[in-house]
Amino acid sequence: MITTQSIRASELDRTPDLVDLVSAARDAGHEVVLIERPMPDAVSVAAIGRAFDIVAGDGGVSLEDSVGKQIDFEPGGNRILAASRLWRRLAQALGGPAEVVATGPLAVGGFAYHPDREPGGPWSGFPALLLRVPALAVTRVRGRTFASAADAPAMALLDLPPTALRAPSAHTLEVTPARNPMAWTAAVETAAARLRSGEAEKVVLAREVVARGDGVVSAGMVARSLRAAYPACFTYLVAGADGTAFAGASPELLVRRTGDRAFSQPMAGSVARGTSDADDERLARRLMDSAKDVAEHRLVSRFVVEALRPFADRVEAPAPEVVRFTNIQHLATSVQAFLHDPPADALELAAALHPTPAIGGWPRAAADRLIDELEAMDRGWYGGAVGWIDARGDGEFAVALRCGLLWEDGARLYAGVGVMPDSDPAQELFETELKLKALLSALI
Repeated sequence: MITTQSIRASELDRTPDLVDLVSAARDAGHEVVLIERPMPDAVSVAAIGRAFDIVAGDGGVSLEDSVGKQIDFEPGGNRILAASRLWRRLAQALGGPAEVVATGPLAVGGFAYHPDREPGGPWSGFPALLLRVPALAVTRVRGRTFASAADAPAMALLDLPPTALRAPSAHTLEVTPARNPMAWTAAVETAAARLRSGEAEKVVLAREVVARGDGVVSAGMVARSLRAAYPACFTYLVAGADGTAFAGASPELLVRRTGDRAFSQPMAGSVARGTSDADDERLARRLMDSAKDVAEHRLVSRFVVEALRPFADRVEAPAPEVVRFTNIQHLATSVQAFLHDPPADALELAAALHPTPAIGGWPRAAADRLIDELEAMDRGWYGGAVGWIDARGDGEFAVALRCGLLWEDGARLYAGVGVMPDSDPAQELFETELKLKALLSALI
């Protein structure tokens, strides 16, 4: 039996900057999670402190209270589905759905690329899955700002003063590939050859680089820089239990569930931005005419449509389009599903979709074998998902891309590419460099 106080939402008469809010809270020693997308109809959430954690455990997921005591457990081999069942019970105990989406009882967090494996090495501060019910959640919904507090004292977290950096900020970076680029391109060449032999249709291989600064790399400053540089992306920041922080700016929506509708926007196939509008158009046409990129994208969009069909009366997927971000263009398909009654919640849908071929490959088991053999790194939360779910089951999860694991004076940065049978290893290496710029420029 879960004994709790109800969590209710109240509208604020002020609009705090969410990055400033979580930065001050983290500097004061509080656990924080930020999911922000500064778009007109988007939902942004700043989560501070901990009331409850839904966290990966042996054989399923545990519900822990604010001091880490287990008070409930949900077994299951698929930890995302187990988290959905546990969240449903907890949300009802916390008072059920609020009037406004993403307010009241709310769980914020995410999961690793492999939710069934505990991350190791540099990812020791991050469990395979963590969804946190914060002591205080500040949510921005269509221009209105709400606070949902687990208790009255939690509202004081709104007024935490900003703290100055204890050491000078980094001004220069020393960037070192975690793996020799020649070895990585050789792995891409091996993967393409194995795809040509029929082992799989596609595999995504990622790279890791280590950046060390000559001063402090502030997680709050990184999040603020990413938000400014990539305003159409999902900016996120998740504090690790070991003092690290996972931050990024993802262009890709895994799934959004609003009532009886689900929406996903898979992306696969990339090209750089041009130096002018005409140059952008030329590069976009080249992307649309690329047999490799079109085949890769078709595989991904078809998977998403088929994964949503069991939950829906109808699934619609128009022709792909080119979407543009600050330094890159992607092929994207906007998939909409009209869900059965009662509709699956956001976590159930995420479990069906994750990992899409855009971040893993296809077929899934064969692609994961290739990743384990050829990638030579622990992905941790890279390629996983970050987002939120509320008590009605509405929610939004972005694919954890364009990201890095930050510590006091450096970061591990991650970027991947879709390898197809006809992939050019040198071109794939160039694409990772293009993607890594998104975070490197934000570190200083």
